[in-house]
Amino acid sequence: MGIGKSVFEYLKEHPICKPMNDPEKDVENLNDRDVNVWINPHNQTCFNAAWCSPKDLEDWMMGTGIMVKGKSPAQKAKFWEYAIFEAEDQDHMAWMILHYYKWFEKFETDFNPHKHRGYGMETSIGRRIKMRAYPLKDQLEEKIRQEKIIIDMFAPYVNEIYNDLEYRKWQDIRFTSDKEFYGIKRTLYCMGIGFMGANNTPEEIENLSWMTDIVYAKAYYRHLKERLKMKLPDFDFINQNRYQ
Repeated sequence: MGIGKSVFEYLKEHPICKPMNDPEKDVENLNDRDVNVWINPHNQTCFNAAWCSPKDLEDWMMGTGIMVKGKSPAQKAKFWEYAIFEAEDQDHMAWMILHYYKWFEKFETDFNPHKHRGYGMETSIGRRIKMRAYPLKDQLEEKIRQEKIIIDMFAPYVNEIYNDLEYRKWQDIRFTSDKEFYGIKRTLYCMGIGFMGANNTPEEIENLSWMTDIVYAKAYYRHLKERLKMKLPDFDFINQNRYQ
């Protein structure tokens, strides 16, 4: 820290370490020289809430100490890496990638909705989705049936959006895709496939209200990793340890 500025001033200017509260007001003991202040961090995925000394605040702004989650320096470094990634994310996709990363491997299909003939003058479905028009009596089999149909419908959009990201702005892609996705969701819903539920309900592929977020998150993740060649955080580690 330089001369002339307090640790609180540096904290206000820091791009990553941002409290939700005003630490200069939430003081443990006004008569204590080594004053402790309460910090409720904005990024609660990576940082702890804690009583901090000025030294603790300096450590936090360096990516170490009691504020950064993790039991070892190596673990703290992973949380700090994600915190930087989130702070630099101009399209606000970091949280979405983190939250839906666990679905990426499952969200795959060999269904190909486009088959071109005659120099693209004629198009048809390359392979039809196998869809029974009636629900199965076994609830587990019915859940698997619906999930498979929904994945087949939406997973191909991952590659299409990934390709669009090479030359279109992200917000423009989201605007046009949201409209198309809504029509598909309504059609599936009217056919008795999936349901519309609040986004805070248990996460199931059949909940059509939220599942297209997987499409966006996976396409954007591929764009960062494959096209921009970015070094990305360890999303698996963050998801497994963020609540410990």
